[in-house]
This record gives sequence, structure tokens and C-alpha cells, in this order.
Amino acid sequence: MAAKTLHTLLLLLAAIPILSAQEISLRKLPVGTPWSDEMAPLVQDSTLYFVSNRKSTWLVNRTDQNEQPLYKVYQAAIGENGRLGHPRIFEVPGQEQFTVGPLSFSADGQTLIATLNTNRNPTALRQETEPKRLGLFEAHKRNQNWSSFKAIEMAAGSASIAHPCLSPDGQHLYFSAELPGGEGGKDLWVSQRTESGWAAPQNLGPAINTPGDEVFPQVTAGGRLYFSSNGHPGLGGMDLYYSEESQGAWSRPIPLPAPINSEFDDFSSFVLSGETSGYFASNREGRDQLYQFEYELSFCEKAQEVVEDQYCFTFFEDSPFDSDTLPHRYIWEFSDGGRALGAEVDHCFPGPGFYEIILSVQDSLSGEELYEVASYDLLLEETRQVYITAPTSPDARNEIILQAELRGFGDVKDVRYFWDFGPGTEKLKGNSIRHSFSKGSHTIRCEAYWDDQRWCSYRIIIVE
Repeated sequence: MAAKTLHTLLLLLAAIPILSAQEISLRKLPVGTPWSDEMAPLVQDSTLYFVSNRKSTWLVNRTDQNEQPLYKVYQAAIGENGRLGHPRIFEVPGQEQFTVGPLSFSADGQTLIATLNTNRNPTALRQETEPKRLGLFEAHKRNQNWSSFKAIEMAAGSASIAHPCLSPDGQHLYFSAELPGGEGGKDLWVSQRTESGWAAPQNLGPAINTPGDEVFPQVTAGGRLYFSSNGHPGLGGMDLYYSEESQGAWSRPIPLPAPINSEFDDFSSFVLSGETSGYFASNREGRDQLYQFEYELSFCEKAQEVVEDQYCFTFFEDSPFDSDTLPHRYIWEFSDGGRALGAEVDHCFPGPGFYEIILSVQDSLSGEELYEVASYDLLLEETRQVYITAPTSPDARNEIILQAELRGFGDVKDVRYFWDFGPGTEKLKGNSIRHSFSKGSHTIRCEAYWDDQRWCSYRIIIVE
């Protein structure tokens, strides 16, 4: 017996060295002070926004009932070289007398949702001894000026609502709150925009929420949810995670790797477009300070071209007798349940695995099995590669969806995928991404990182 075609795929694998995982560069942002805490970074229109309890001025400062400076929103311009300008207070309407917490902009920058004290009376607010209740407030830009904030009604009772995040399409509002019906502690919730306002919030469920605290959500353009939690397994304290939604269910949260996460509290991340860099806050040096991270990507030069694993074969047997004149016939039986008759047959296996093949001779008149010719064991393995799925006929007029899957390495967890489309293009992160291409031939490279290993593959697509 022999396989006439494709048998070399079972025996030969392209040799690609396995290299160490990618590095992540980390730097502390020069926006803090020795006496303040900074958190909740956000980038909008080449400007970094963050929350800080630093002194607003040397002459006039608003404080809470404990005489501690109030948290305010600050902004710093981001230069072409990535350098930050001097932080200055962001003139949110009514900010001067109240705590202002994390905020979120709409994609077009015309809507702002911020975390504010629900009690808007400065005198009464300072006299309160109980923890202040926070809520979400919405403002809109008109002729370069922000309108007054209007409270977003969420039917939350006396609970605090904080850490807003508008989805990229502006139709969903994610936030953190300790509401009835949750998993315990602060949970992540989502509300859908309706014609009459925001609908009743829905809990994101036990895949995301734990008896601990889940806070600071961010939903990227690719649909990935980043958040902070002290309830999921991590490195210690508050850690950063991401999850993806598929068919209405969230995947198991995956922690961001070290050195982004640490044994200290790491929280309130903002991941930039492409998801290969971003910002977060951490108290790893004593106070809450802002850090910038970036994946140092060096795509391997000898990438393997994606191949289609074939599991269809032609099997044949040279007969010692003339089966056309003698009442005999061959019977092929396959351990996947398949059965075929003839000296030469075609058979497709359902996928990789270990299969047994039995060849017998049968009397074609009586149907009696005369004897077994041979029994063979066949091991079919997947090619080791980052398999890239792309549309068969991509169109330059539309974004296309690309998907990556690590194959041939068994059950590997927490794989990170990075995409490269050539010099001068933005590197992207994720197992599923969207990208626009011009007409012509394009080489797409994708690199997978897991544990201390990496593997890279490429695929050529023709865009019409």
C-alpha cells in the first residue's frame, strides 16, 4: 500500500527556529509629582488625559472633608516624537468645585462622559461624612465649548457608578458599579443607548465579574474588552486583563504579561489602536503613577508560508491475482468509520489523529472474507504554523477580516498574535483583526507568542 499524493506533507516540516518571546518596554511617564497620585489615562486627538489629585494651583485648592486635594482631570499634548507636553488642568464644566473621576470620549470627540459626585452642592458635599456617591454625567461639545453636564439616569439607587467607557460606535456604555444582581464587589456592567436615553444596565456575567472588584473597562475598536480586577488569578493585587466576546459570551480573561502586570496594583489601562502599546497606572513605586508600555516586535525573517493541511489520500494495492477474472475484491476499512471497495480507493480523514487502515480480500460471489492482506497505522499531524484565514476574494473597497490560529503545537494557552503588513504600516495585535488594503499583492505576516516561544507565518493575498 502507498499514498500516491501529498504523503510528503506528513513527513516534512519546514524548519523554523523557536526564539524567545517578545520584549515589552516600559517607561514611567514624566507627568506625576512626588506628592500626588495619577490614574485612568486616556488618549484622544493626540492628547493624553488622566486623573490626578495634585494641587491645582499654589493659591487656591479645593479639598474634600478630609482636607485632601480633589481628583481632577489633566491633559498633556502628545508630540510627534511621543514626548508629552506640560500637564494642565482640563476645563471640564463645573470641575473646579468637585471631584472628577475617569472619563470617556466618543469616537468623534463630541461627547464626553465623566465620573462626578452626584451631590452637586459644594457646601453640603463638604459636610458629608459618608463616602461620596459617584455617578455618570454626559456633556456635548458645541462650537468648541462643552455644555453643562447632565446626569445619566441608571436606576442605581444609592450605589456609586464610575469608570465609564463608550463603545467605539457609541451605542454601548460600559462602567463599574456595585449594583444588586452582580457577582459581588464592584462589577462591570453595560447599558445600551435608546431613543429615550440609556437602558437598564446588564451585568457582564461571571466570565468577567468575580466576588472581587472589576473596574476601569475599555473596549477597543477590535471589540476587545480590557479591564482591571483583583478577583481573577494574576500576579498579585489588581491586575490587567482582556477578554473577547463571541456569540454573546465573553471568553476567559487573559492577564496582560509582565512587566505590565506585577505583584503590585496595576490598573486602569488604555490600549492604543493596534493594541501593541498603551498606558496604565501602577503603585509599584509607592504611589499611583502612569506608565507607558510597548511590545518590542521583531518579526522573524524566515517565516513559513501558510500551507493547507491535506487529509485526503489515494490508497492502492498491487494484486498477486487478476481481480477482473477472479471472484475477489479488496475491502478497505478505516478506523474513522470509512469503508471502500477496490484495488485503488480515495479516502478523506476528518482531521489530524491516529488512524488504523485494514485491507482485506473478499469473495465477490459469496461475500465471505477470505483473508486480511495487511493492517497499517497512520499518524496525521497538523503542520506547525500560524494559520492565517483571509477572504478568498478580498476587495480594496472594504475592510477585510483576518484571523490567526496556532496549529500543530497541541493545547497551547494564552497565545498572543501580532500582525505585520510591511514597512511603514501599523503593527496590530489580536487573533482577529480588520484591515484595509490597496489593490495588488500583499504579504501578510503574523507572529504568535506564548510562554517563552514564538512562531511566525506569512500568507500572500491578492486584493482586487
